[in-house]
Amino acid sequence: MKKLYYRLYQRGKAEDGQSMLEFVLVLPVFMLLLALVLDFGWLFYTQLGVENSARNAARIACVEYTRVAYDQSAKRPDVEYSPTGVATSFSKTYDLSQYDNYLTDENVSVEDENCPLTDQEKRILYQVKSSVPSNFTDVKVTIAYSYDKEYLTDPSVAEYKVSNRSNGDVSVLVTGTHHAISPLVNWDAEPGQSRMTRTLRCKSVYKVEANSIVEQPTVGH
Repeated sequence: MKKLYYRLYQRGKAEDGQSMLEFVLVLPVFMLLLALVLDFGWLFYTQLGVENSARNAARIACVEYTRVAYDQSAKRPDVEYSPTGVATSFSKTYDLSQYDNYLTDENVSVEDENCPLTDQEKRILYQVKSSVPSNFTDVKVTIAYSYDKEYLTDPSVAEYKVSNRSNGDVSVLVTGTHHAISPLVNWDAEPGQSRMTRTLRCKSVYKVEANSIVEQPTVGH
């Protein structure tokens, strides 16, 4: 009887040790899979938020465009030009970090002579700022009107009129940095790149609507 009890006791200890070993081997794999699910879910959530911000901004940019990326004094698109006056880009990029003080609930609709943005630009950029998730940083917004590209490619066609933007489309591109929970999201990072962040780019294109009301330029713009 004692021998039988001893053998059962020894078998129970062996099974306990085997279970512990199996648990130790399986736990890292389980934690890896859990982190993978959480991280890609977080990435998907951020991607949806950025896509939504680009779409909302494009909705505004397609109806409010007479003072967006437009040089009122020169009467031409406000893009980069070479010293000879040839356009080197067909869009304008806004770095949101430079305009944080102007993109708040209190002053987004208030005219400010010291603000480098027009009221229309503030509404577009505020829509992006208020829509992107908090973990999405280094946000930049690029706005491009297809009519501007047509004109800048062949400016001799006709005199530039900002109202003619209604003959084309507007595209809003939102780019920035997504901060991950683990290095799994950016597993294919290039040498020297951080595996804890991933660059996201979301673009939305809308047809520009004809604006029957010619808006007068605001003071200082």
